[in-house]
Amino acid sequence: MFNMIAINLLRRPLANEQRRRRRCQIELSVGVFLIVGLVVASGLIWWNMDRSISSLREQEAQLMDRLRGVENFQSQLEATSRQLDDVKERSRQVTHLLVQRRQAIQVLDVVSRSLDPLRLWLSDLEMEQGQVKLMGFSESKDQIVKFAKLLNQDSLFQNVTVREAGRVSGESSSYHFIMDLLLTSEVEYVRAS
Repeated sequence: MFNMIAINLLRRPLANEQRRRRRCQIELSVGVFLIVGLVVASGLIWWNMDRSISSLREQEAQLMDRLRGVENFQSQLEATSRQLDDVKERSRQVTHLLVQRRQAIQVLDVVSRSLDPLRLWLSDLEMEQGQVKLMGFSESKDQIVKFAKLLNQDSLFQNVTVREAGRVSGESSSYHFIMDLLLTSEVEYVRAS
């Protein structure tokens, strides 16, 4: 009986040893499986991040192309705006010249209707910003006064002033004169049309 007990006692440590080995093998297998799983998961995560980075780089390239397109459009818009401002300025200048021409035509028309060419004649006419300066000669002072009254009666002028009138030196029957005329606001009406 003693032998039997000994054998049974010997088998128990052997069985415990085998169980420990199996447990170690299982733990080792689980550890290897976990490591392999971790490596595979890391690889998948890296692959997914690489795809995301590539996609973001493509989007960045597309957005940069759009930005260049917008900058190009903006520069074209600025150039067009400058051209438009230039055209507006030229249009304003042309309108100003047309107004000046209309004013000059109106002034010449009224002046030519008001003077008697056999008794009074003009030597110079200057026009600048609504003011007209007439210089000329006449046979008499009465003709100068008559001319000034006729100009003053016309609605084109609001103020007619004879600044200077006197005999021409060396001639007894000739007078020189200088008149200042101020245009009325009716000429402004021509400017607006």
